[in-house]
Amino acid sequence: MVAMSALRAAAAFTARLNPLNRANQAANLLSRAVVRSEQVAVRYGSHGKRMFIIKPTDFYDRRFLHLLKYYVLLTGIPVAALVTFVNVFIGEAELAEVPEGYEPEYWEYYKHPITRWIARNIYDSPVKDYEKMMALVQIEAEKSQMRQKQLEVRKHMREKGDGPWFQVETLDKSLIDQGHKATPDD
Repeated sequence: MVAMSALRAAAAFTARLNPLNRANQAANLLSRAVVRSEQVAVRYGSHGKRMFIIKPTDFYDRRFLHLLKYYVLLTGIPVAALVTFVNVFIGEAELAEVPEGYEPEYWEYYKHPITRWIARNIYDSPVKDYEKMMALVQIEAEKSQMRQKQLEVRKHMREKGDGPWFQVETLDKSLIDQGHKATPDD
């Protein structure tokens, strides 16, 4: 209260020093001075003339970003909690001497427990991958052999003049029997 009174007194003093210069609007508001007659009070609603500006909606953008944040947090928080739990309570595997006669599984070569779980339960084993690749190699080899045989057959067909281009003329239609048993309803 004291500060406002002192501020109002300072504004009134400033307004008395130069009454014609009304550049300082804050001083006018604080001094409760009367508006001069040359100045016409005009109301534009709120804080100046506003225009109705047509702009594209951002509803779908905001909805997309809201849903993106929601689903990222929906999956991110449990995953972060699981990774933290695994790192704190289980920890990484340590290198140890392999016992005599023991053959480690393929997933036991990974250090981190989450990587080991993914390798064991989601990915195929290296042996299975190798077998799948060998099956593809065999299929491609069979295709290659089939193409070679097809080229050889075409070569022999051209040499002997036998092939799909050799056609036999069809019989004359007058020789077709249109007799009693030719139609099923008779």
